[in-house]
Amino acid sequence: MSVVSKIPVNVSGASQFHKAGITGNGTTIAFLDSGLAPHDNIKRSRILAFRDFVNDSVKIYDDYSHGTHVTGIAAATSIGIAPECNLVILKILDSKGHSDTELFIKAIKWILIHHQSYNIRIVNISIGGNTATLCAKDNLINTWIKKLWSRDIIVCCSAGNNGPTPDSICAPGNCPEVITVGSYDGRNFSSAGPISENITKPEVVAPGHHILSLNTTNGYSIKSGTSMSVPFISGYCALLLQIEPSLSNENVKNHLMNCAYNVPYLPYNMQGAGIVSLDKLLLSIPLQETKVKSHQSAIGMSASYPHG
Repeated sequence: MSVVSKIPVNVSGASQFHKAGITGNGTTIAFLDSGLAPHDNIKRSRILAFRDFVNDSVKIYDDYSHGTHVTGIAAATSIGIAPECNLVILKILDSKGHSDTELFIKAIKWILIHHQSYNIRIVNISIGGNTATLCAKDNLINTWIKKLWSRDIIVCCSAGNNGPTPDSICAPGNCPEVITVGSYDGRNFSSAGPISENITKPEVVAPGHHILSLNTTNGYSIKSGTSMSVPFISGYCALLLQIEPSLSNENVKNHLMNCAYNVPYLPYNMQGAGIVSLDKLLLSIPLQETKVKSHQSAIGMSASYPHG
């Protein structure tokens, strides 16, 4: 029996908010990934900056496809969660989907310098490590991730695909401050916590199995993994910040968890607060009429998705 692909805008229920003008307009998401291929479903004018930390190219591209797929989930015009958010694309994965701590930190330093210029409120990190060093909570990547969080930047990270073994979440998903996202439909691969006696990861879960999004040939493809789960939450955050831009990253994190519901078949250390209800998340914040009217519109390190 074939598996029906999940189209982000449909499975999330975001289209009703798009019709009301809640599209992520005015908010910027930075993606640390493999880049972004030019695609008709993302207007070039929405890409505020592209920086290639791997090959130092000035031409926007994606030679691995992962970043294009991830970005499309959050931001593609016709299928994405936040179809009018702005984008900053930081390439730290090479053509084989690999990166290292040095490249990761260079990208974070770039955000720390430029986040105000581009109004970067959200950072999407759909990649993670699997070494013993990076699986320890105190590691160099998490030290720099905490600097992002201290600037009131919302950091959304993948739980990883080393589950369902307990304590299988590595950096940066094991950083206590960040919003770590698992896959509620990826029970066989989504990594699990806890991180410590006082901190359980992930905080929330989102769709991650058989997700349809953009590919590098101006078409569409299907991928699975917690990499695909993270941009759902990043997109939700962009919609939320359009409605109420004054929310802090801690406010947003708590609000996401308070607006989630339990998945009956998943243990707590694989789902945290559970699946975020976009309806509850956005409708609990008053939709100020002036904001809606002003935005009327139509609709190593490696990638965190299973290989092979």
